[in-house]
Amino acid sequence: MAREELLKDVQTLLYELKETPILKNQTIFRLNETIKELRNMELNPNFTGTIQEIHIFADKVITSSHPNDVVHHHSLNIARWIEEVGLLINGGGKVTIDYEQRKGREV
Repeated sequence: MAREELLKDVQTLLYELKETPILKNQTIFRLNETIKELRNMELNPNFTGTIQEIHIFADKVITSSHPNDVVHHHSLNIARWIEEVGLLINGGGKVTIDYEQRKGREV
């Protein structure tokens, strides 16, 4: 799949996680696989942290005994990731990489 298609897929899957109260296993597994594929591609280095955060989040959800709680806990991060992936899709911008600038919103 092309990079742009993968990014749009990630954005759609994140939106599904944000809007759906009950987690669907296929959504998180698909997100995890798509992120793994993206991590092997050439991406804007300003977004490396975003992709890493989403990957860590997906792994946490998969290994958690209470995945819906993990998704709910990270709802603000999910909203931010949707925006950041949108910036990456549009080919511009950068996101903050400093923990202080993010005000502790790390995974």
